[in-house]
Amino acid sequence: MIMNPIARNIDARMKANAISITGLEAKAGLKPHSVRNIVTGKSKNPSAINLQAIADVLGCTVKDLLSPLDFEKETLSSEETLQKNYQNSSLMTECIRTIDKLLQKTSRPITQEQYLTCVREVYLHSLQNRPAAVNKDFAEWFVNLMRQELP
Repeated sequence: MIMNPIARNIDARMKANAISITGLEAKAGLKPHSVRNIVTGKSKNPSAINLQAIADVLGCTVKDLLSPLDFEKETLSSEETLQKNYQNSSLMTECIRTIDKLLQKTSRPITQEQYLTCVREVYLHSLQNRPAAVNKDFAEWFVNLMRQELP
C-alpha cells in the first residue's frame, strides 16, 4: 500500500515513539479511529487541529507531518531546531509581522492558541530556507488553515 506523506510520517513517528494508533488517539485527545483513518488514507484532508494534536504527542511540528521528506533523513527535531536557532530573533519578529498582516486582511479571527501555533510553524519553516527568511506563501496557507478550524 502506498502511503501519502502525512500517513507515512505519522506511522514512522509512532514506531519511533513506540506508540500505537489507539495510544496516540488517546494521548492526543482525538476521537477513536481519527488517526487510523489518516494512516489508512480514509481521511484525505485531516484538520489542522487534529494534526497539531498528533504532532504535539509525537514531538514534532505539523510541518514535519506534512513534509514529503523521509522521516529517517531528518537531522534535527523541531524542538532541537527551536532551541539551537533562537538567536535569529529578527526572523521571529518578521514571522510575527507577516502573520499579523495576514490576520488584518480579514475579519475572521483565530484563537490565541492558533496564533501561537502559526508563529511556531512559520518560524520553523522559515529557518529551513537558505538564507533563513519568511515564506509568505506558507504563512498565508497556514493562517488560512487555522481560520478553517473555527466554528
